[in-house]
Amino acid sequence: MSIDQLLHLPSYLMLQLVREARRLARNSLRGPHVTVLAFLVDQEAVAQKRISDGVRMDPSDLVSVLDDLERQGFAQRKRDDRDRRRFTVAITDAGREALRDRLDAARAHEEELLAPLTTQERVELTTLLRKAYLHHADMRVD
Repeated sequence: MSIDQLLHLPSYLMLQLVREARRLARNSLRGPHVTVLAFLVDQEAVAQKRISDGVRMDPSDLVSVLDDLERQGFAQRKRDDRDRRRFTVAITDAGREALRDRLDAARAHEEELLAPLTTQERVELTTLLRKAYLHHADMRVD
């Protein structure tokens, strides 16, 4: 299969754009960290199980992400007052600021990444990607 043939596969093109987006976002919070912070931003203290279910992340992977976030001062874990066997997690003020900064950077990166597209084309692309993602989101088993 030639490169030209690959350029006709949307999945190949999406993968290449993801790689480019990662290159642009180097040295900032990684995707799983941003996802967890975004989930926490509108919550009080949340059980780790609820986070795992809410962001569809394997519980052992979540522990690693939470370790990173806690080490950076972006999230805080504490024993659940109602069930001492469980931990709850809350975003810190530093975590809110880091999330805001990362989302601002992501918007700037998207400007660069999607520069050749018109505003309408960006809306259409987002709509189509969201439709495909949501179709499969309920079928994913993590």
